[in-house]
Amino acid sequence: MRLKPVYVTDPNLVDAPLTDMPNQWAPAKGIHLYHFPLSLDSQKVRQGLEELGVPWQSHPILLPAQQQFSPGYVRLNSRCVVPTLVIDGRVTTDTINILNLLAARFGPANQCFEVSESETESVKHWVGRAAGLFIEALTYGDVEGVKKPFPIGNATGSGRYHQDKVELLSSLIDTYKSDPTLRSAYEKKRAVIEATKGAMVTPGQMPAIVSATKAELAALEAQLEAGPFNNGGWLASDAFSLADIQWSAVLYRLQWLGLQPLLWEDDSIISAYAKRLVAKASFETGVVQWSKVGRKVILPTIRYKLLKALGLKRDV
Repeated sequence: MRLKPVYVTDPNLVDAPLTDMPNQWAPAKGIHLYHFPLSLDSQKVRQGLEELGVPWQSHPILLPAQQQFSPGYVRLNSRCVVPTLVIDGRVTTDTINILNLLAARFGPANQCFEVSESETESVKHWVGRAAGLFIEALTYGDVEGVKKPFPIGNATGSGRYHQDKVELLSSLIDTYKSDPTLRSAYEKKRAVIEATKGAMVTPGQMPAIVSATKAELAALEAQLEAGPFNNGGWLASDAFSLADIQWSAVLYRLQWLGLQPLLWEDDSIISAYAKRLVAKASFETGVVQWSKVGRKVILPTIRYKLLKALGLKRDV
């Protein structure tokens, strides 16, 4: 069962991803990543860059401050999401797209992500299954019996997190109504966010999403038992691959959200796989260290904003 709803890939709502496209607004030289420390897809791309040993320049896009909707960023990525990769003035968007480009361009020289021809389809399959999980709903939706970590727990259930974005985008649509490029991007993003909110607050939807996710994790467990991992390899191939990059971030996120007890057993092969994934040096530098930055620098700002909104904090 595919978890992400159809509208996520509807061409009427979501622009096609860019692949190595020239962009007058992009930095002309160097490798640049526009990302957010705690973003799941940013984690995947950062680990890919670290695994490849590719030097890159960081451009944090602070999602709590809604910087993904700033005109300067939207001119790079009309989807209003992170991450965005720029190489010498050429833009690539969409996580799978970015990782495929990086692997093709830098993998052979660094002997990374080398899989046999017979393993290629399996790698693509498991990349797609990880990308198909409805992680946004699992992150911000209200899951019965699960207490989400701060600040996620304060944003679940009511749809307030998404409603704030809808209101901001409505304002931006009015502000930039004479700019067809920006107006179109904001209108499409508003429609996607409204639909996402509906998927999370509609009665019965979240239990169905959790159940479908559990089925996907059961399929993952079966693959680990029967595939290369049980013989010293990885998920879909003997060598560490882009499929493992995808599942590294996903399993880390599900554990952080407190969802692991609902989805797999502590003593299952998934736990063994997750432990091996997080032991990778590229995971430490691309995911863990940046997560610490997010929690130490960004989350206190969110806490202040939440307390102020509740009337429990005043400016002095």
